[in-house]
Amino acid sequence: MNQHPNHAPATANLQRYLRQLSYDEASIPLPPIDGIFDTRTEEALREFQRLRSLPVTGNADLDTWERLYRDYRSSLSVNSPPRSILAFPLEPTSYVMSADSRGFAVLALQAMLLELHQKYLPLGSVELTGIYDEQTEKAVRAFQRANRLHEDGNVGLLTWNEIADQYNVLFLHQGEE
Repeated sequence: MNQHPNHAPATANLQRYLRQLSYDEASIPLPPIDGIFDTRTEEALREFQRLRSLPVTGNADLDTWERLYRDYRSSLSVNSPPRSILAFPLEPTSYVMSADSRGFAVLALQAMLLELHQKYLPLGSVELTGIYDEQTEKAVRAFQRANRLHEDGNVGLLTWNEIADQYNVLFLHQGEE
């Protein structure tokens, strides 16, 4: 099937929605996402219409578009991973957490250190205060020593990334216990 070039973005969206839904419903064929309304796209659309008890026309009328978009958004909300947050600055070149630093980044650091300490590293217990106190500095120094990092008790990019990497590995394997 040929189509007008201006319809390519709409067709690509249609294909994207159908592809997302095909992960939930195996009977919907995987359409390409190329903006070309071809027979594979039409087959996927027909199957979607059949599954939703819509008129099986192979055309994306208003009712089909609305249902397709609603089901697409629903699928995304159920199947998407949780959103991440950025506790450490995006441009961390000179950013360092040290004595008397305060805030959410320090709280996140303390939570990771506490979890790492409880699971496998003798870092010393850390309280979740959001204040970079003496306990936090001691735990950071212990972490730096155990990982052969420059031991200064401060958290710059290198130390943060190593703590975050180890915490993430630990978190990924929690369900395997």
